[in-house]
Order: sequence, then structure tokens, then C-alpha cells
Amino acid sequence: MCVINNVRAAFYLYTNIVEWINRVKPVAFWILVVAILYQFANAILVHYVFFPSGMFHPIYRATGGIISATFQGYVLEALVMGFFLCYLGGLRAKDFAIRAKDILPAIGLTLFAWGMIQTIPMLEGQALQIDSDWGDFSIVKHNLSEFFMSQVFGNALYEELFFRALLISQFAIIFAKKFSSTWALLFAIVCACSIFALVHIPHRLINGNAFEVVMLHSMPNLFFMGLVFVVIFLLTKNIFVAVGVHALNNASPNIFEGINQHRASEFIAVLLLFFFSRWCYRKWRKIKIEGEETKGYKVMLISLSIVAVFKDDILGVIHSFTNL
Repeated sequence: MCVINNVRAAFYLYTNIVEWINRVKPVAFWILVVAILYQFANAILVHYVFFPSGMFHPIYRATGGIISATFQGYVLEALVMGFFLCYLGGLRAKDFAIRAKDILPAIGLTLFAWGMIQTIPMLEGQALQIDSDWGDFSIVKHNLSEFFMSQVFGNALYEELFFRALLISQFAIIFAKKFSSTWALLFAIVCACSIFALVHIPHRLINGNAFEVVMLHSMPNLFFMGLVFVVIFLLTKNIFVAVGVHALNNASPNIFEGINQHRASEFIAVLLLFFFSRWCYRKWRKIKIEGEETKGYKVMLISLSIVAVFKDDILGVIHSFTNL
């Protein structure tokens, strides 16, 4: 019951993300530019220098593989960005949408999303079989470390705070000087998702993908995947929910064999169903919502949500044109 109440509180604290952005402290434009350029430079260094050199291996071996190279890399990056954005830029935790009261609701919704991942195949008629890896302690330790250390406290946490919370809010502030708040937010989302996709180019190239495949196939995939996390952030108004679903998408500790962990779109569909049910209930009870969102913001949010739900179909059309 406590988790449910906290989830409800997280949904209602902000009328919409625009209200939070209006409270965010603008960072100097040159700091924002340098921070973005650093993401590209760091991506190149990590994949072409740090990882190949084995500089993270001593701690990895000393901890029995619990503290992964990925976690160490993101801790290093977070320290650099934290000093740059918080000390020089003067940003605070709330400027990254960080609120302690969001953690429990996020844990609850992440567990719900994980449960969806495990049970959707059964609902689709698939026979479930316990993954044999759970009988091997070393594999279990690796999988849990990959999820918690590499993703929840590493990759997913850093990327959501930077590419979603920071970039969207700061770009929206910039665009708001010329456009309405809704259009400013939409342009900010497009910019943030584009940068998110482009920063992943070194990772895709070092994995042996041809450059044209990366640009025509991987980039649209990453753009729409970033959009999915944006929509989760917008709908829940909780950056930690996006972190949890992001971590599950990358390294879900699945119980059964053959589980498809990429179920973020289905999670968004459930969120939409929840909000629609709530809207119907309020209409039935004739409850007036104070501070109701503007029509433009609602249309944008619903449109982005529909795109996120049907992203695989959209990507299929895009890939058919590129023949990849």
C-alpha cells in the first residue's frame, strides 16, 4: 500500500514536465556545449582506449567481477560531469529531476515492468522453462552484477540523468525563448534523442558494424529507443522509472529461457491504459483537476506515446526503405 501511495504521489506532484523545467536552473550555453562534446570524446576514449587497455580490469578482478568495467567507466564519467555541471555550472540535484521521494515508486514500477517481461510470453501462449543459468552461481552473480552495477548504477542511471533530464530541460529552456513551451519541449526531445543516438556510434563501430549499417539501421533504432525512455519519463514524471526500464531493456535478469527483455513499449501501453482509466474515472465522478495540462501538451504527449508503442512497426518501415 505504501508503494502504491508513493506511485500516486509521483504522478500528481507535477502537472507536467514543463512545470519542472520552469524550475530548472539554466546552465551557461558554453557549458552545455562542452558537456555534449565531452560525451562524444568519452565514448571514443572508452571504446578505443580505456576498455582495450584493460585499465579497469584490476578492480574487476579484485571484486570477483562484481564491479564491472562498465560501472567504473560511468563512475569516472559521472565524476567529471558532476564537477563540470554542478560545481562550474551550479546545477543541483533537482535540476536533474532527482528527488528522493521518487525512488520507492520507481522501484515498484520497475518490478512491475520486470514482471511484465517474465509473464508476457506466457500470455502469448509460450511455454516457459526456468533458465538453466540460475543453477550456476557464477553466471547468476554476473547477471545480477550486470543489471545492478553496470546498468542501474552505471549506464542507465547516467544516460537518463544526462540525455533525458539534463538535455531535455536545458534545450527546452533555450527553445522556449523562440517557441511555446510545448513546441520547445518537442524540439528539445528531438535534439536529446538525436545526440543520444549519435553518441553510441563508437560502440556500434567497434562491434564490427559497417558505418552505413550504423547510420541507416542503428541510429534510427537508438533514436526511437531514446524516445521510449523520454515518454516513460514524461508519463511518470519520475526519472528513476526511466532508469529502471532502461536497465531492464539492456540486461534484465530473466527467470525463464527465451525471454525478450525489450518490452518497454508494452510498459508504455500499460501506463497509457492506466491514465485513460483514471481520466474515465474522473469524468464519471466529475472531479475537477487543478492545474490541468494544456491541450497542446496533452496532444504532444499522447502522440509521442503512440509513436513509442508502435516504434517497432515504424522502424520496420524505415528499414524497408534503407534495405537493411
